[in-house]
Amino acid sequence: MKNKMATLLVIVSAMLIGAGMTWQQRLLFVGGIVFGLVVEALPELVDRLKETLTDKWRLSQVVKRSKAA
Repeated sequence: MKNKMATLLVIVSAMLIGAGMTWQQRLLFVGGIVFGLVVEALPELVDRLKETLTDKWRLSQVVKRSKAA
């Protein structure tokens, strides 16, 4: 993921420095790239959230069982 970010930063910098883009075009360009990164990272973040919630749920079940015993 870090290599992709570095490559993307170089591309974005070159595009923004280069052609005569208006500030609206630059904003749209950068917004599109950020949206793409979020969409790419979203499945991994959802999986991590599911794992965390599952682990907390399992731990709470163990705690409830030990209190009941």
